[in-house]
Amino acid sequence: MGEDIKTNFYMGVEAAEEEEKAPGGLSGRGLRIWGFVFLLAGAISHGILQNSLLGLNTVTGAQLLEIMDSSRSAMILATAALILQVIESCAVPVFAFLLLEGFLHTGNVLKYLLRLAGAALLSEVPYNLAIGGSWIDTGSRNPVFGLVLGLILLYVYDRYAEKTGQNITVKVVVTLAAVAWAGMLKVDYGFSIILLVCVLWIFRRNAVYQNLAAATASVACTIASPLFLGAPMGCLVVHFYNGTKGKINRWIAYGAYPVLLLAVWLITLFF
Repeated sequence: MGEDIKTNFYMGVEAAEEEEKAPGGLSGRGLRIWGFVFLLAGAISHGILQNSLLGLNTVTGAQLLEIMDSSRSAMILATAALILQVIESCAVPVFAFLLLEGFLHTGNVLKYLLRLAGAALLSEVPYNLAIGGSWIDTGSRNPVFGLVLGLILLYVYDRYAEKTGQNITVKVVVTLAAVAWAGMLKVDYGFSIILLVCVLWIFRRNAVYQNLAAATASVACTIASPLFLGAPMGCLVVHFYNGTKGKINRWIAYGAYPVLLLAVWLITLFF
């Protein structure tokens, strides 16, 4: 990795002292917590409100409209589900930013990739259960797979960082390949994750421009999905990042998402 972005990441006593004197705002741990809150909102929307209470996985769109016309409670639940799904989109810029930060400060990209891929695989069944109500869902993949593709992109961007015609061509081809793989695997938020990772990398040396560009890219993503309208608010959360890692157990960091999904699924069993 280039020397201009390669730094030691909170090692030893000096790092602890720096963290204690960290400025106000959100640490990496704080950003991650906010990200999980956004993801929880989405899981509640899909698993509890849409599937369990409204039965969207068992009725047609026309039938749902009839139910909403005849039931005020159904209308309220549907509105709440849409709001929570919009809130869920805020997690995309947060975790895309954390992915970039993790890449810039990791000591071993391969181990980082393996941990992330393991989290993606571990989250798949809980994701299917919480979001779709079934053990196997061939219609979508959990968004952690999008982060895996994003990490591969970052490695290529860094490996071919020099601005030559050949390197630019390689980066463009690999980016398009990542978009294609996200589409073929049907990764939820896959395109948005890749776009944001790309934008965050380009503007990585200027935090202000980086955040503005990410917010603009998030707005552009609403063309594909109007429910992505809340994503720029995720960029606002990132704006308060204070540059510190924060204390967080690695097992918790990678295991929180599947545990969260399983908890939502268990709740749906009572409806």
